[in-house]
Amino acid sequence: MGDEHNPANIPSSLPELLRRWAGGTRPGELPTPGAPEITGAPLGGADFTAAPEAVLPHAEQSATYDAEAEHAQQHPITGQMPLAETSVFTEHEPKPRRTKRRRNLVMLATVLIFALVVTGSVFFIKTIYKQFNPDDFTGPKGPVVEVTVKDGWGAKIVGSVLAEKKVVASEKLFVKAVEDFVATHEEGTTIHPGTYQLNTNLPAADAAEIMLDNRPDKVVYVGLKANVRLKDSLKEIAKGSGLQEKQLRELADDPQAFGLPESVPNLEGWLHPGEYRFPLETEATEILQTMVDNTKKALSEQGVDDLNEGYRYLKIASILQAEARPKDYATVAGAIDNRLSPNNRETHGLLQVDSTVIYGLDRYSLQFSQAERKDASNRYNSYVHKGLPPTPIGSPALPAIRAAINPVPNDYYYWVTVNTITGETKFARTFADHQKNQQQFRDFCSANPEAC
Repeated sequence: MGDEHNPANIPSSLPELLRRWAGGTRPGELPTPGAPEITGAPLGGADFTAAPEAVLPHAEQSATYDAEAEHAQQHPITGQMPLAETSVFTEHEPKPRRTKRRRNLVMLATVLIFALVVTGSVFFIKTIYKQFNPDDFTGPKGPVVEVTVKDGWGAKIVGSVLAEKKVVASEKLFVKAVEDFVATHEEGTTIHPGTYQLNTNLPAADAAEIMLDNRPDKVVYVGLKANVRLKDSLKEIAKGSGLQEKQLRELADDPQAFGLPESVPNLEGWLHPGEYRFPLETEATEILQTMVDNTKKALSEQGVDDLNEGYRYLKIASILQAEARPKDYATVAGAIDNRLSPNNRETHGLLQVDSTVIYGLDRYSLQFSQAERKDASNRYNSYVHKGLPPTPIGSPALPAIRAAINPVPNDYYYWVTVNTITGETKFARTFADHQKNQQQFRDFCSANPEAC
């Protein structure tokens, strides 16, 4: 007998959904299932990684699970759950596009950082390499410097000194240049000890060629000390250069040939103190001209370009060089100005300095007799002749020239060094006070005759 709810007599063992389909009931007419309520452990602890078919049949699931809801979500033919709903992790999975974009950014940042590290490393390595292996100099030549080579030094030590002085770019380049030079030359394979004058910024090959077998004694060397008189300066020049002293004296008596005014009778005071080095075969005129030009330069640096005016300052400076210590130069220069003043009532225009007297006597000792003090035939006798001497009395150095041009104003007329060992100098405004200071000097000389 047919079931009133089963007009097609479909067996009741078929699933409800299939029976209803066969009975003419459409899926859309099925009652809407309610949302399943899940309590406790999810699905009785079922393994969520298994395929949907592995889930227990609805008849065997927990009573709290709504079987009707499950059937409503199954495919009407296969009975399988929709794939999108079988994974409980669906809503927590990252979106593929965002993950890929983030991965690309990370990779790009990694590549950029790697590139920066590599570039920095290469730059650092190149900098270190250049520091120890600099490029050779290619010019132009730099200023001349003095390089001293000691006995026993080889190319490596010499190269180190040359590199320190900036003559060559590096010790290695110089050593290599020496090796190359020696390999291609039968002669010229020794670096001799001595002092060399070399330009800076030289290619290593040029420096090696200059120094190999080039004795430094092939350079003219002249050293002039301050306060040295003209005749002694000429002797020193002749000794260092090999020139004839007679030839030098003749040149020194023609100062106008060196650009000096008619008021200058010779080169006394114009040969500036210092160390000079000239190439071999340098002419005597060139040597003297260099020394005169250095004196002109010293005057010009102090604002004196008029050589007649400069000649007056050289006379005063030569007296300062002979009479005083550097710390007293400017004060003594002020006292000399006071003595040369027309208003001078103390010495009446007389300098009264011993250094000019002994220059005229052609001696260096400060001791002279009363007769010599009164000797008017001595043109340099400042106890008899007013004003400055006919010429300077030696070669003044720059500090004395500077003080002569820039004296310290004062009201002193007298000065005397009372202790030649310490250089103590005392100044006085009156002759009476000066006499007391002179006695102190005599007492010192009595106790220290070797110092006077």
